[in-house]
Parts: sequence; structure tokens; C-alpha cells
Amino acid sequence: MRRKKTGMLILAVTAILAGCGQGKTPDVSSLSIDKEGKVSHQIVGQFEQSYYEKDGLVTLAQERVAEYCAINGEGSVVLGDVDEQDGKVLLHFDYASGEDYSAFNNRTLFVGSLDEAERQGYNLGYVAFVSPKGQPMEISDLDEPEKKQIMIIGMKPTEEMQVTTWGKVLYINQSAHSDLDVSFAGKSGVTISYPSSETEEIKGELSYIIFE
Repeated sequence: MRRKKTGMLILAVTAILAGCGQGKTPDVSSLSIDKEGKVSHQIVGQFEQSYYEKDGLVTLAQERVAEYCAINGEGSVVLGDVDEQDGKVLLHFDYASGEDYSAFNNRTLFVGSLDEAERQGYNLGYVAFVSPKGQPMEISDLDEPEKKQIMIIGMKPTEEMQVTTWGKVLYINQSAHSDLDVSFAGKSGVTISYPSSETEEIKGELSYIIFE
């Protein structure tokens, strides 16, 4: 029961934070992972004070982190800075591993080799990839696949996220073949957004990033 509650934290936060990504150069949520597997996640959103107070939001986050760490070990999730500025609130979480991120947020985050991804049930042969130059690529045509890493991240409707890897991004899944808008953002970054209408069914969508 506690694990289910901790997995609902980000869903609660995104209900409290509305209107993420306003303006010409919006700040968006971000996620990065280093070679040791540690994950850093910052949530950025418009703070609706009439709906929820900042102190209450912080307390909710602290409670969920404490519950998760009591079961999974101290430091598996750490709540960092919580800042409020110009009507926006930023919450920073650090995770000891991608597995902790997945369990805490009840969503997919896989980082590993292509073989490991296949063994865990991800059928990469059905994913349409594209290079920074717009060239399509199938996984069977990838040069030296044993040297490549892949990040697979679950997105939910209305989300936008800046993802950063520790290596150079080579391919991403094509936007035309999913409900996501996926684009390259520098050598090691990818921007992912999941537009959604009010009538769209709330479901997850996976994004795939190959890097080295």
C-alpha cells in the first residue's frame, strides 16, 4: 500500500502544478542520468496557490520520500531544493538508481544496453528511429550495437521534459510514429512533450533514446 502511495506522488504534484511551459522560452521539467546510474529530476510548473499551499506540497513530498526510503533504504530518494519564484515552483528529487525513479513515480525508466532492453521485453525492432540529420534507422542496421546504450522513458499526457544523457545522443524515436513530440536538444539532450486534448484517454507513452 505504501509503495502505491509513493508511486502516486508525481501524479499529485502534476495535478497541483498547472500550466507548465508558459512563454516563448518556457522552463520545463528535466531529467538527467549519469554513468553511475544516479537520476536527477526537477519538476517545474505553474503554482496554483488557490488550490494548494507550498508548505503543504513540501510536506506531501517529504512524507512520500520518507515512506519510500523506509522500505527501500536511506538515500534511495532524496528531496532537494523546493523553490518558488514568479508564480512557478521547482521541486528537485535525486534517485540512487533508475529503478528507484521508476518505483517511486510508478513509471518506466530503463537505461542499459540494447541486449538488456530486449531481455526485459522491449521490442526495439518495432521502434522507428531517426538521426539528428533526419535519417531513419532500424535497430537491425545499427553499427556496433554492443557499444550503444538506450534510455526508455515513460511520458504522460500534457507533460514536457528535457532529458540529458551522459553520452552523445545518436537516435531518437520518430515523432510521426507515436503520440509524442521528440526532438534533439544539443549533443546529449532530447526534448520530449506529450500533447493531449481534454478528451484523450490518460495513458502512458514510451520514448526511446539511443546514445553512446
